[in-house]
Amino acid sequence: MKKMTFTTVLALAASIFTINLNAQGLNPANFSLRSLQTYQYRTSAIAIRQLAFKNNLQYAYNVTFSSMGLTVSARLSMPAANTQNIKGIVLMLRGHQRPGNYYTGKGTENPARRYLESGWAVIAPDFFGYADSSPTPSPSFLHQFYSTINAIELYNSLLQPVFQYSASVAQADRVSFPVNFRKIVLWGHSNGGQVALHFLQTVQRPVATVLWAPVSLPFPESAEHYGRGQEWAQNFRRSYTAADFSFLNFLDRIAPQTRILLHQGDRDTAVPKAWNDALARSINEENARRDTAGRGRINLRYETYTGANHNLNPFWNTVLARDIEFWENSP
Repeated sequence: MKKMTFTTVLALAASIFTINLNAQGLNPANFSLRSLQTYQYRTSAIAIRQLAFKNNLQYAYNVTFSSMGLTVSARLSMPAANTQNIKGIVLMLRGHQRPGNYYTGKGTENPARRYLESGWAVIAPDFFGYADSSPTPSPSFLHQFYSTINAIELYNSLLQPVFQYSASVAQADRVSFPVNFRKIVLWGHSNGGQVALHFLQTVQRPVATVLWAPVSLPFPESAEHYGRGQEWAQNFRRSYTAADFSFLNFLDRIAPQTRILLHQGDRDTAVPKAWNDALARSINEENARRDTAGRGRINLRYETYTGANHNLNPFWNTVLARDIEFWENSP
């Protein structure tokens, strides 16, 4: 029997890796950031399934919308006072949550209360595999890119929204939605922050964006860091063009005049401050290239907090006030 060289073994392993991924389901190459530039995005009605609760602050609804031909559930909250005169809607992209103890709205509900108090509506998708959403398509390691599609298709659906109440929602529990939201702004925390960066590069609109300690280590390095491991990452790089999945290679796709408010604590053990220091430098370098080309800059504001953790405590009130001011002063 012919001996197999080490190189042959590696090539075979990479081939099996690719075959296994494609046998599991969707082709990863079709969900790279490069591929998402030409993805056929769709819109859908937002179905209001039930009133989760109401109080003096908000009407909170459990809703669903369609994305990738599947179902995504979400929490939609409207300010209880004067729903027709709201300032806009915040599309909130949460960080990682454990599926076992997850419920719709978890990871966004606390900052959402402050935004609601200030007259903003909020909507927070659960993403695939959570709450009433469809299971995550295979391969599941592409969840960041599926979530990017979810966020963009929800955003597009909010541009000319169609809300449909279920018959199970009593008339007394229904609010009148605005025909158009004055502003649609973006918020992303941790893992959701990376989705927000992918969103900006793909939607290519100047959506005012707040990032709380975003995961700014690009894919597949981020997947490797958070548990996939070095061998998995090496196999991925052998099988696919990893550069097509890294948001650092697509900063030029962010629309001119996009305003970004980036928050980072120096005691964050989940997202090291060094990652977002590097992100800020990369955006500044992109702006230098834009200045040379006569192209509009990315308007980055980077706020750091001495002693703050991953949730930006103990500077919670300062951060929330800055978010609201930032959005209200954005076009």
